[in-house]
Amino acid sequence: MEGIKSVKKNSDGYYDRAWRWIEDTYLKYFGENRTSYGVKDTLRKGEVSGNKDIDGAQRQVSDAVGGQFGKGGVGESVGSNVDKEILRGNV
Repeated sequence: MEGIKSVKKNSDGYYDRAWRWIEDTYLKYFGENRTSYGVKDTLRKGEVSGNKDIDGAQRQVSDAVGGQFGKGGVGESVGSNVDKEILRGNV
């Protein structure tokens, strides 16, 4: 029974690593990392006005702020370090 649990644990580990690689590749293609994407996503969740102009302005702000943590942004190194050390669990 212990052998089955070990195989399942290894299988889950491979799956998690493969999925993270897919996510990282996708985000990198768009010049993002988990930090920049997370900031943008969190700020976009505040779009509750229903007014397309206000929601559009909020979207632009979230893209601008989140983009600072992505590739070429002022906080790119911060975003990369948070991504590698905290969000991936390498703490």
